[in-house]
Amino acid sequence: MDDISKIYEEIEDNLKFVATSGVRIKMMANLLEKPKTSTQLKDELGVGASTVIHAARDMEKEKILIEKTDGYHLTAIGKIITLKLLEMIKTIYMVEKSKDFWVRHLIDGIPEEFISNIHMIYNHELLTSSIRNVFKTLSIYLEITKKAKVFYGVSPVFVDAFVSMVTKLLKRGTKVHLVITEEVFEELKNIDKEGLKRILENQNLSLFVTQEMPTVAFTVTDTAFSLGLFGEDGIYDPTQDLISFDKEAIKWGRDLFEYYKSRARKVNSGEV
Repeated sequence: MDDISKIYEEIEDNLKFVATSGVRIKMMANLLEKPKTSTQLKDELGVGASTVIHAARDMEKEKILIEKTDGYHLTAIGKIITLKLLEMIKTIYMVEKSKDFWVRHLIDGIPEEFISNIHMIYNHELLTSSIRNVFKTLSIYLEITKKAKVFYGVSPVFVDAFVSMVTKLLKRGTKVHLVITEEVFEELKNIDKEGLKRILENQNLSLFVTQEMPTVAFTVTDTAFSLGLFGEDGIYDPTQDLISFDKEAIKWGRDLFEYYKSRARKVNSGEV
């Protein structure tokens, strides 16, 4: 913490420069796409030409951009700062958009390296069940996943509807990859040992068992990502799901699945 305090003191003015001007932020974001002239920036940002020119001169002094014959270009420094600044903007937007979701739940099941990239799920919707419709979240989740061509999931809790859904997906020829806990695996064996054995013989199913107890449950398909978390009481909350159809969010979810898969063992019908 002492190091961060010293670093902050050194770059405080630089941070304020890039983060406290809407015009500068929007110009940097626009120039990340491609070089643009002052006229193009003026028209796209809806500000006066003098505002653009003044901001550009200030950013040139800070080595963030440079003017060439075809317009303004971000420098290497400018590109780095812009990319990281946009990540922070997306992160804050994501938290504010679903503040209740993040305040009420644990994030222990999301490794630190994924927290660092959590801006990737900024483009999402929050599904919440109500007293009048307690099954709203589950119903929408099942509707989203039923047409999946490929299905990845991490499930630390046993849910009857989930088992039924996976069975139907396998019958449709969907490739299913699951990571479950030892506890869920034992529960599945106790409920229908022979049925589980038959499912495990399906070539479209890859089942992995982890000895950990993740405080996160999520699903990734070819078109969607769904995230559920545990409440502060340590109990899984089925009433709220964060859903996204964005490619970045789907990639984030796939990478998180691979993280848990790498820490689990693959099981086959011989272990039932």
